[in-house]
Amino acid sequence: MIEFKLPELGENIEQGDLVRLMVAPGATVSTGQSVMELETDKAVVEVPSSVSGTVQEIRVKEGDKMYLPPERRVDIW
Repeated sequence: MIEFKLPELGENIEQGDLVRLMVAPGATVSTGQSVMELETDKAVVEVPSSVSGTVQEIRVKEGDKMYLPPERRVDIW
């Protein structure tokens, strides 16, 4: 299993709300493909996948608060 990590989304952005998941378990994703939308205090941004593969499990849900330092795991793979 490969753990997907949130990329850096901009200067001083530390958290956001998960607005929309764009993948589901069983989906095949490519590097660079948008997999979720996060709403920060500045904008709603699409988050691209940093890896290619098949989604095995999603451990977050729409509405969850996400903390954005890159070392924080999202665990959707």
